[in-house]
Amino acid sequence: MIKLLRKSKVQRRLMISFLLLAIIPLCTFGFLAYHKSNEAITSKTTTFVNDILRLLGSKIGTEVAKYETFADQIMLNGDIQQALLRYNRLSDLDISNIHKKFEDTVLSDKFWLFATIKTLQILTNNGQVLYDYGYEEFTTEDKQRIFALAKQNKSADIWTTAHTTAGDNILSLARRIPLSYGSGETVGFVIMGIDEELFSQILFGSINMGQGSEQIIMNDAGEILTSNNHLFHSDQDLEANRTLNHLINSRMETGIVTLRAEPYFFLNTHNEVLHWNVISLIPQAYLNMGSVEIRNEMFFIAVICVVVSSLFATFISISISTPLKKLVSGMNQVMRGDLKVEINDKHPDEIGYLSGKFEAMIEEIKLLIERVEQEQAQKRGIELQMLQAQINPHFLFNTLSSLKWTAMLSQADSVSNGLGALAELLRSTIVQKNERITLGEELRNIKNYVVIQQIRYGMSLQVDVQIPEQLLDTQVLKFLLQPIVENSIIHGLSGENMEPRITMTAELNGVVLKIKLSDNGKGMSAEKLQEILQLRDNHSENRLANIGIGNVRERIKLHYGDPYGLEIWSKPDQGTDVIITIPYISTLQEDSADADTNCG
Repeated sequence: MIKLLRKSKVQRRLMISFLLLAIIPLCTFGFLAYHKSNEAITSKTTTFVNDILRLLGSKIGTEVAKYETFADQIMLNGDIQQALLRYNRLSDLDISNIHKKFEDTVLSDKFWLFATIKTLQILTNNGQVLYDYGYEEFTTEDKQRIFALAKQNKSADIWTTAHTTAGDNILSLARRIPLSYGSGETVGFVIMGIDEELFSQILFGSINMGQGSEQIIMNDAGEILTSNNHLFHSDQDLEANRTLNHLINSRMETGIVTLRAEPYFFLNTHNEVLHWNVISLIPQAYLNMGSVEIRNEMFFIAVICVVVSSLFATFISISISTPLKKLVSGMNQVMRGDLKVEINDKHPDEIGYLSGKFEAMIEEIKLLIERVEQEQAQKRGIELQMLQAQINPHFLFNTLSSLKWTAMLSQADSVSNGLGALAELLRSTIVQKNERITLGEELRNIKNYVVIQQIRYGMSLQVDVQIPEQLLDTQVLKFLLQPIVENSIIHGLSGENMEPRITMTAELNGVVLKIKLSDNGKGMSAEKLQEILQLRDNHSENRLANIGIGNVRERIKLHYGDPYGLEIWSKPDQGTDVIITIPYISTLQEDSADADTNCG
């Protein structure tokens, strides 16, 4: 994950992180608020609709009781029962008298009820009409269907839907009329046609559950008897009717149902007396209107927060990316070799700290370059001194050779040996231009130098070399040991009555070679030692070259680095020990490195 993030720039990461930190909490809060508001609305709506349907159920019971009581009066009327029993023996006059008596005794105080009753028929067992009241009639098909239902169901009232011949919707109440004495056999039927529109207004007139909502009453046969806004009809919306019946049969009381491709909140209560289902349908769009407003407001707030967060993210990312770009530009400038870089970031944050460290590093690099230049100048100065000390080698060697042969012819052996040693010493130091020689070659130079000094000073100097033969091929700097031997002769061994001796040993520790030179001379004080090390004792007419111990130490540092160098231990009358530490580089290693370089 970190590797993936590191592939994009810091500014982009900051922008994305700020936007995510702004969007995610807002979206989460908005979703929870929207969800919770929906839950609260659904809960309160369920409670509210339940209360409304409970009141509606009570109102339905009261309204239906009017018609059922009216049907009871007709069913229990003795004149009606007798007329139905002997209907075939009645004359028209008898029927007319029965009508008048029925209207005077039963209907006289019920005319207020006929505002909703469109038709009223009293039928015999055979379907013959004993009494027919109303200004509209059932369609023949509906009349036959209702009559058949009434004959089949002898124990309860039949509530169903029907149509008049004028095409109006009506509710039909059909009841069997049994004899009130004897066997209780059926003698006829009473069928009422109730104006469905008026019936709906009476029940639902004061109920408003929102735009697009619907309250439906369905009988136990699954027919829609009446509804508030008449959005659904049993004979027209078959799919909706099947869906509602399925929900009722599955005993679902509340939930979400889709009718006509629109989601509705569904709540159902069952009337145990009438076996009716009172259903309330409220569009989800209406219920969620408040939640949608909250959602839209949250979206508007989220947009504002995102814009503000983007501005803050831009400012903060610029405050980070700009100094970083400036720092990177400075680094690129340094990579091109231009060390004149000025970041000037004094701010107390991490980037300011990093910029300060970068500037400090550049200053350190400048100091190191100056130091290297000084060391190179010093090195060139030393080399110049060595060049200045040289003379024409051909002239010198021809002269020395002539003197040597003259001394041999004169049988002056000591002079001949001295001239031979001087010639070899000068050939090694002047003719051979190599800056590095083997340790064995350096020891031969010391041997020749000692021979010359013995002739000059007439001393019997003993040089004891205790260096293993396998170390003689070690690469060392030219004039590494000779100036130290020379210093011992000049400062430590001259004027001594004892037999002067210089001992040289070498020890290899891993890749580090330590060479120790010890003399039994008079030693020196700390002040004299400091003078020698500070290069103030180099120029002397008694020296082979203007190279002292201080020069040796500086050359070791220049060529091999700080871990290597030269140490001196000396006290008056206790001799002097000099320890040289250099890396072990054999001639074989040097040749192998040269071969690899040539191959490359």
